[in-house]
Amino acid sequence: MRIFGPVVGGSSLDTLSNILNRSFVNRLLLMCLPLLALVLTLLFCVAGRQTDRMVSGAIATGFNLQARTMGLALEQVLQESRNSLLVLAAGPLDQSSMVRRMKQRTRADPNRFREVAYLGLRQEDCYVLLNCGGGEVVAIPSDVALGAPMGPFHNLSTMQQPGKVAISQPLEVTYSLVPQENQVSSTSFHVIRLSTPIHDAEGHYRGILILSVDMAMLRDLVSVYAPPIAQRTEEGREATARCFFFDRDGWMLFQSENPATLRDVSIGLDAVRGGFRGDFGRSGYAQAFRPGSEYLRYWTMVAEVQSGRQGRIAVGSDAEGFWGDGPIHVEGVSYAPVAFAQDAESTPAVIGGIAILDASLTASRTEVQMLGLFVLGGLAGLLLAGACLWWTGRRVDAQLLRIVAALQERQQRNGLEPLDVSGGVDGLGRLVVLVNALLERLRTVLEDRLSREEMESAQSLREPVEDLPDPEDVPPTGLVGYSPAILALQEHIRKAAQSTADVLVIGETGTGKELVSEAVHRLSQRSGGPFITINCGALDEGLLMDTLFGHVKGAFTEAKNPRKGAFLAAEGGTLMLDEVGNAAPKVQQALLRTLSTRRVKPLGADYDVPFDTRIIAATNAELLGGSGGFREDLYYRLAVITLRTPPLRDRKEDIPALLVHCLAEALKSRMPGVRGAMPRISRGAMEKLLAHDWPGNVREFQNILTSAFTFCEGEIIQAEDIRIDIGEQAAPVPETERPQAAAPPPPPRVQPEESPDGLNARQRAMLDKLRERGSVSRQEYQDMAESGISMRTAQYDLQALVRAGYVRKKGKGPALRYVVVHRKSDDEYLYPPFPDRTLLASTG
Repeated sequence: MRIFGPVVGGSSLDTLSNILNRSFVNRLLLMCLPLLALVLTLLFCVAGRQTDRMVSGAIATGFNLQARTMGLALEQVLQESRNSLLVLAAGPLDQSSMVRRMKQRTRADPNRFREVAYLGLRQEDCYVLLNCGGGEVVAIPSDVALGAPMGPFHNLSTMQQPGKVAISQPLEVTYSLVPQENQVSSTSFHVIRLSTPIHDAEGHYRGILILSVDMAMLRDLVSVYAPPIAQRTEEGREATARCFFFDRDGWMLFQSENPATLRDVSIGLDAVRGGFRGDFGRSGYAQAFRPGSEYLRYWTMVAEVQSGRQGRIAVGSDAEGFWGDGPIHVEGVSYAPVAFAQDAESTPAVIGGIAILDASLTASRTEVQMLGLFVLGGLAGLLLAGACLWWTGRRVDAQLLRIVAALQERQQRNGLEPLDVSGGVDGLGRLVVLVNALLERLRTVLEDRLSREEMESAQSLREPVEDLPDPEDVPPTGLVGYSPAILALQEHIRKAAQSTADVLVIGETGTGKELVSEAVHRLSQRSGGPFITINCGALDEGLLMDTLFGHVKGAFTEAKNPRKGAFLAAEGGTLMLDEVGNAAPKVQQALLRTLSTRRVKPLGADYDVPFDTRIIAATNAELLGGSGGFREDLYYRLAVITLRTPPLRDRKEDIPALLVHCLAEALKSRMPGVRGAMPRISRGAMEKLLAHDWPGNVREFQNILTSAFTFCEGEIIQAEDIRIDIGEQAAPVPETERPQAAAPPPPPRVQPEESPDGLNARQRAMLDKLRERGSVSRQEYQDMAESGISMRTAQYDLQALVRAGYVRKKGKGPALRYVVVHRKSDDEYLYPPFPDRTLLASTG
């Protein structure tokens, strides 16, 4: 069949008539394909804009994080250098001792510190030590040190507060006639000097100690963190994306280099200052560069850094002149401040900033790639949708023609038998079912009126509760409920999570003490650490001691390997001690010592190990005042913060939410492949749940609901399914003993001898006919009987077949049909009959 026929000439009315007279498939394609193309175009436009915005935001966030990471790395180096200077100032300051201490530090970090100098009140106390690399520390002659323009004895800080460290501007230092490796040579380097005043025991000023941080090491650190991105220049050469460091006055000081060639490249700014116009060199730093005032965005970045803020400046097509005509084509610049604090308690002051040039062109390339993918996806979608529409239209058209022909044939002879139009589209198959149900209703409306009224009357007594919470509104995990007691407990948990003190959770069995402990851990700053639970009542004394504190190798006969123990295993996290009231006196004593000192001593060890673990203890009874003999001092160690879990009998208003939660969990726990929806609960069952006192609390409630869910044979849990007493936890009640909505009584006549499966001769004969048809209604079953049976006898036979497991019910009311279950062939079944297969058949 052709999709498009020949074009018909003539007026517009002829063209419209030709379109309307086309087949269903052609009209479907002509109507849906243009609309689908429009929808796909709009969708791709919106998705493209959103994707471009998200990609640009993600790239900006990545560069911002990298800038902040490099800034924090530089701040960390300066902070560690400040601490090293204070450590040197606290020790002996004679030259020989300082040489020995500097060699120790150069062995640990050979490239961080370049020089150390001491300026005392007497000239003989002054000296300058230079780190020449390779662990060699040499003394600079006094005349050379004094003659160096940027030597350590020039431009000294006037700060004399003890414990404070001053930082200088970056400097370029040159020493001539430096003795190293059996020769005298000149050396130059770039440093940032840290200085601190020296006072004696009486507080008298004795001099200044100076420690210089090598800027080449800072350059190397920034180069390691710099993004490894490259792009092609117009000349075809590779231009590596750079980042650079600048001071708070806007002077560029150094740029990142290729990490593979750091040792071969000196400090420079050739790449990042390309295309700029400005000032070259400042006092003490000849290679520094500061762009001119016309570069407003650069100076906006400097002003933001001076204010201690980080961010990103986008460089688009309107930013001509922002980065000059250099080799790097920049899309944006991310920046972050670098601060330094004079001591651990001072407020850090901004000394400069770090900037990353986003030269990856990732956003532009991604936009082009996404556009190509959208175009290809749109074309593929149109082709696939057209093929699906054509195939679906052909099937719908053919099945509609068969349905119309069958209805016309029945109209001509006034027949009301069901339609038999198999195959085709599922939706039209449901239409056939509805038409057959309508025909069946017309035939049986008078006979089923009384039965329907009885069923509705019985159903009204077993209606489900309608005002239960929606499953999506009930949290899947944690504490479930909205009562004042639960809301207060949740508030206490949030407050307890903000503290680092130990917590004692008191509550009856089954009230959720472990959930409370997990919530405190999850909301605290230790949520990233481990959460370990130890049941103190389930282990004997020796095993519990070993589990909590661990042991060293050889502590006892079987101790072939060391064991950390729970306190150390939960390092950085939370350790929950459940049933702590059942711990033996020896364990309580060890716990008291451990909590008092915050140090744990493994079994067999002669040393203590500090630990950083938060303790949450739980108990189902009051620890003081009882006969358990719990130590009072240990109780006050544990009960820094006390949380009490309310019993279920005191918050019965949470039972509806708990019921929805438990049924949802029971539905999830079904075996794979077993389908089914969450059952509802009747009013009688809800009243039974609300009347119980729940001595086992939520645990008992969950077990009873799980049992009711398991044995429930319908879509609604009835009161008889809620088996609270122990004697009620038996197998489910057979269907013959359960209340029936409108079960008719058996006919008042003597039945013939029944077979072992409970069927008489007439019922077994009818079963063979049922196997051939697959499903019947009550009226069809009555018509199939050759001897002619009454309505009540037909209904009685069908109920017996249901109880024997040969058929199952499908639908309700007038649309009720009896379907043969597990039919393997015409004469045998997959499973032998057993008393009730309704549940198995309904779950597939």
